[in-house]
Amino acid sequence: MQSVFVVLLLVLNPFSPTGTPRSEVQEEVECAPSPHLSLTLKVAGLGTSREVELPLSNYKSTIFYYVQRLLQLSCNGAVKTDKLRRIWEPTYTIMYRELKDSEKEKESGKMDLCEHSLSMSGGRSGGLSPGSVSANQSSEILSVAREMAQAKAGCSQNACGVEDVLQLLRILYIIGGDGAANTHTLQEDFDELQFNASPEEFTSKKITTKILQQIEEPLALASGALPDWCEQLTSKCPFLIPFETRQLYFTCTAFGASRAIVWLQNRREATMERSRPSTTVRRDDPGEFRVGRLKHERVKVPRGEAMMEWAESVMQLHADRKSVLEVEFQGEEGTGLGPTLEFYALVAAEFQRTSLGIYLCDDDFPDDESRQVDLGGGLKPPGFYVQRSCGLFPAPFPQDSEELERITKLFHFLGVFLAKCIQDNRLVDLPVSQPFFKLLCMGDIKSNMSKLLYQSRGSPPGHDADRPNPLPFLLLSELQSEASTEESQETYSVGSFDEDSKSEFIMDPPKPKPPAWYHGILTWDDFQLVNPHRARFLKEVKELAVKRRQILSSKSLCEDEKNTRLQDLMLRNPLGSGPPLSIEDLGLNFQFCPSSKVHGFSAVDLKPNGDDEMVTMENAEEYVELMFDFCMHTGIQKQMEAFREGFNRVFPMEKLSSFSHKEVQMILCGNQSPSWTADDIINYTEPKLGFTRDSPGFLRFVRVLCGMSSDERKAFLQFTTGCSTLPPGGLANLHPRLTIVRKVDATDSSYPSVNTCVHYLKLPEYSSEDIMRERLLAATMEKGFHLN
Repeated sequence: MQSVFVVLLLVLNPFSPTGTPRSEVQEEVECAPSPHLSLTLKVAGLGTSREVELPLSNYKSTIFYYVQRLLQLSCNGAVKTDKLRRIWEPTYTIMYRELKDSEKEKESGKMDLCEHSLSMSGGRSGGLSPGSVSANQSSEILSVAREMAQAKAGCSQNACGVEDVLQLLRILYIIGGDGAANTHTLQEDFDELQFNASPEEFTSKKITTKILQQIEEPLALASGALPDWCEQLTSKCPFLIPFETRQLYFTCTAFGASRAIVWLQNRREATMERSRPSTTVRRDDPGEFRVGRLKHERVKVPRGEAMMEWAESVMQLHADRKSVLEVEFQGEEGTGLGPTLEFYALVAAEFQRTSLGIYLCDDDFPDDESRQVDLGGGLKPPGFYVQRSCGLFPAPFPQDSEELERITKLFHFLGVFLAKCIQDNRLVDLPVSQPFFKLLCMGDIKSNMSKLLYQSRGSPPGHDADRPNPLPFLLLSELQSEASTEESQETYSVGSFDEDSKSEFIMDPPKPKPPAWYHGILTWDDFQLVNPHRARFLKEVKELAVKRRQILSSKSLCEDEKNTRLQDLMLRNPLGSGPPLSIEDLGLNFQFCPSSKVHGFSAVDLKPNGDDEMVTMENAEEYVELMFDFCMHTGIQKQMEAFREGFNRVFPMEKLSSFSHKEVQMILCGNQSPSWTADDIINYTEPKLGFTRDSPGFLRFVRVLCGMSSDERKAFLQFTTGCSTLPPGGLANLHPRLTIVRKVDATDSSYPSVNTCVHYLKLPEYSSEDIMRERLLAATMEKGFHLN
C-alpha cells in the first residue's frame, strides 16, 4: 500500500522536484499549463494468469471501487467468496502517463459522458468509469436507449438477453399488477389477455439474496463499491425486490460512507446483542474496534410563533451536514429523542397552516375533514389547518407573481425538512397527498413506463385520440388527448413582427422551454384526487365538447339526426344540476381563478390575452387541457423546483425512485391512522415495576387505549413517544417498546408522566377507567417537558 501512496503523491504534481519552493512551482504553472494524466490500474493473479487493466478515469471513485471492478472482470462477473477473501493477495500497479493533445478532447468527452451517467443514477458514489463506459453501457440494465429501442414496433432481435426479460417483466407488472388498472389499460378486444397477478409473484428470492450478500460486504459498502446492477435493479425493477430489502439498501447507501459505516457497526452490535444470553452482563470488549460514531449536534429553539423562523434557520444550517440533529426547547429540561421528535411534529403542524397559502384549499367547499384539532401547538378551530381527505398539494400560482418568492422559500424549507426527516429516521405526521408523494419518488413504474413507450412509439397512424389504443401495455390516460401533460408551446407569426424583429426572429428563433423535472408524472386521475370539484366540472365540459365533435364528424348520421343530437346535447348542464345551460352561457374565459382568497391573486391568463377569449364548444377542449396543465404543471413549477433543490441539499431525491408513493409515505410518515387491539397492547407493550399483564391497573389501561378515538390515539402517541404516528407494522415495530410502570405515591388526583426518549410511561393506579381516561387525556394536552 505504501507504493500506492507514493504514486498518488506523484500524481498530484509529478513534474515538481522534491524541495522546490512553492513560489517557483506557481511560476512554472503560470508559464506552462499543467499536464493531463491518464491513470490505469493493472493486476495479475485474480483468478486468471493474464493481466487485467482498467482505466481510472473517474476521479470521484475510490481505489477500492476499481479493485472490485477488476475482480469482477477477471472472474467474468462470477465472484465467489474465496475470491473475495484473496482480493488483497496480488499486487496492484497504478500506471500513469501524460495525455497527448489529441487525446485530451476524447478524455473530456468521456468525462462528460461519465458525469451524465452519474447524474442519471442520482449521484451515487462509485459511478461508471469513463474509460469503460462503452463496455458498461451494453450491460446497463434497462437504459433509456435500450428501452426505447425495445419499444419500437418491428424490433427484430433473435437473441433474448437479460434486458429483454426484465423489460417483459416490467410490462407484465404494469398490465397485471392490479385488476382495477386493467379496465383502463386494455381495449375491449383484448379482454382475453387480462390477468391479475399479485406483486409478491414478481419478487425474486435469488436477486434479493444476492443484494443482501452485497450489502454485507463492509469494505464494498463503506467505499461505495457495490456493483452497478444493485442500483439499477432497485431503481428500474423494484418489483423484483421486497420493500424491506429495498429500504435496507436505501438506508445503507443513500447517505454517504459515514452513515454506512455506522449502520454496519450498529447492525453488528444488534446481532451480537441478540446472540448474547439474557443473563450475561454486557461488558466492553477491549478487542472490539469502532471506526467512529455519528456526531450529534444539539440546538435550542423557543416555542411559540418564532419557532418556525428558528426551524428554518436550523434546517438551512444543517442541510449539508452529515451529523444527527437533536433539538431542545429553551427553558425546558427535556433532552434527547423526545424533544427532537416533538420539534419535528410541531414544524410539520406549522406547515399545515392555511394562512401560509401554499396548498390547495377551497372557500366555497369546506374542507371535508375540517374540525377542531390539536397538532401540538394547542387546540385550533376548524379552518386553521388545511385538512383534506385527499391530502396536501401545492396550489398553482402565476410564475411571475411577487408572492412567489415567499412561497418558493417555504417549499425549499419543506424540501430540506422532509429530506432531513428521512435521513435522521424521524417520522412526521404530515398529511401529504398521494400525487405529491408520486412527485417525491419521481413517479411510479407504471407512469414512467407508459410515458416512455408512448414517447418512443408515438400515436399510431390514423389513431383517434378519443379511442383507446389497442396496445395492451400502454395506459389509456397517457394516450388520450384529455388532460395532456405536455408543455404548451407558444406559436409565433413572423408576419406580425416589424422588419428588424422579423430578421432577429429568423436568425435567433425562441427556444422552447425545457420541461420540468416532474414532467409527465401526474395524470388526470391525480388532478381529480387533489382538486375534485374543479376536475368534475372540467370533465363534464370536456365530455360535452368531445361528443359534439364526434357528432359533427360522424359520417353515418344525416344532417337532421346531427341537429337533433346537438339539441339534446345542449340540454345538459355542465354544472351537473339546474336548468339547461350551454358552455357559452357560463361566461368563462381562458383564465384560472383560485378557489381561496389566501392565495393572494384573483386570476391568471392560461394563454396570451386569455381574459378576452371566451370559452365555447369549439375551444372547450383546449380550455380543459390548459387548465390541467396550469394546475398540475406550469403553475407549480417554481415551487417544485425549489422543493427539489432543498431536498437535494440533504441527499438526492432520485434515491427514492426505487419506492412507490405508498412506500415513501410509510418511510416518511409511518402509519398515520394508528390503530391497535387489546391483544396488540398486551403482546407488544412491557408492564413492569408494579404492573403485570394480568394486573387490574394494566387491564384498565388496555381498555382505555382501545376506547380512544383517532385524534386521541395520535395525542397519546405524541405524549408517550414524541411522534403521533406508528412505524410500519404498528406497535410490534415500535422501538423501544412502550413500557408501563406504576407511579409511586400517586393518587387519583395525580397525572401520568413519561420519559419520551425510551417510551417509558409512569401510570398511577387509578381506581376506575373514567378517572384514568380523564387524567391520561389531560396529560396528553400538556405542552413541554415538565411532567416527570
